Amino acid sequence: MPSFIVMAAMKGRFVSDQGNLYDNFQMMGYVDAPGPTEAVTQFVDQTPYPVRWEDVEYLWAEQLAVTDGNAHHGDYDRVYVESLRRKWSQGSEPSF
Repeated sequence: MPSFIVMAAMKGRFVSDQGNLYDNFQMMGYVDAPGPTEAVTQFVDQTPYPVRWEDVEYLWAEQLAVTDGNAHHGDYDRVYVESLRRKWSQGSEPSF
């Protein structure tokens, strides 16, 4: 089964020591899963540490291998936290 790194686009911007603004992305963890969407779902379902989900805009996963479909840096397969909230509000899973 492929291994993935799960990344998160955080709400807000990073300000460097020089005063430059950058998008703020965080590495969330590693997951073995059949595909990138399943990796994100598995990470959210079994988050190994507390996450302030209101600070996360979306998540994505990159396979830890050299493949043609890799390294899209979150341009595809984005999983938005708001969509997860809607999913879990219909069931008894964790609330965000």
